[in-house]
Amino acid sequence: MIRYPLALLLLLISISLFAQELEVDTLPPSPIYQQDSILGFRELKEPEAVETIEMVAKNHDPNKAAWLSAAVPGLGQVYNKKYWKIPLVWGGIAGFAYLIDWNNDQYQFYRRNLIYEINGNQPGFKNETQFEASTLKSGRDQYRRNRDMMVIFGVIFYMLSIVDAHVDAHLIEFDVNKDLSVQLTPSIQTTYDQKLSTGLTFSVKF
Repeated sequence: MIRYPLALLLLLISISLFAQELEVDTLPPSPIYQQDSILGFRELKEPEAVETIEMVAKNHDPNKAAWLSAAVPGLGQVYNKKYWKIPLVWGGIAGFAYLIDWNNDQYQFYRRNLIYEINGNQPGFKNETQFEASTLKSGRDQYRRNRDMMVIFGVIFYMLSIVDAHVDAHLIEFDVNKDLSVQLTPSIQTTYDQKLSTGLTFSVKF
């Protein structure tokens, strides 16, 4: 008679252990914790969705744009497809070239006549102006200075065209947000003396 209650007791114990084992297996996985030097232990969250930004022009090389602009002014702007800048580049270079040439001609003219004036207006080498040596010397120095300044400004303009092509090529690589927009809308506002005033509202949406 004792064997049956003992067998029944062992059966109940085994059922209880089996049920506990099932409960442990069916529990959701415990969260992962990481120690933080300030907050102590904190739960690590699942990574949220990350937006992928695609480059507009992955193969656009800023260095190539700079080299092209250095080789032929305006060619870097062609590479960047900024065609409206080409007349500005060529117009600026042509303008500086004209000013350099004109000031150099004036410098050579005053210099030549100064030499003739100093040498006593020998036959075949007569001063073509009515100016004296001091005036001719002043004109020679002025036009030489103007020519040299135009050369410096022309070189700076040439370097700026290269920098412009390089920077434009970098900007082409940036992503352009589709939500970016500029709006100009009419508006009616109330002034400090409670009068209505019309105007325009300029808003930029990112």
